Amino acid sequence: MPTTNCQKCGAEIPPQAGRQQPRKYCEACRPPRNRPNPRVIELPNYTGPTDALAEAVGAAAPRTGLVDALRRQLEAAGRLDTPEGALVMELAELMAAGRGKHTASGAAALSRELRAALVDALKHAEPEGDVIDLIFGEQDAG
Repeated sequence: MPTTNCQKCGAEIPPQAGRQQPRKYCEACRPPRNRPNPRVIELPNYTGPTDALAEAVGAAAPRTGLVDALRRQLEAAGRLDTPEGALVMELAELMAAGRGKHTASGAAALSRELRAALVDALKHAEPEGDVIDLIFGEQDAG
């Protein structure tokens, strides 16, 4: 590929890859524009009750948020230490870490995957009680 020279300072411009229009000026004379992604939207950031509120009430501030809520739900179902539970926690942490950095479609896709992983993780959770145990338990009590 033939090399070109900058129209302003005369420096040699290295050949470019791709089909875009070749540069007329070197990067020192006219740096490339690094524009922010216009499709990135700010998602609401709810952190829950503050520590000052908890001190005023006299109790520890309950931890809220997506990651903590999912951790409690998986612990209650006994599914936190399974591969499915680990996937749910990884997706939740990814969603929480990317707050404000996801596009709307990216946040929606991650939310769908998180919901599907949670359904899959809780699908194999043990039921509250066996039907037979519940029936015979009532007869023994009565």
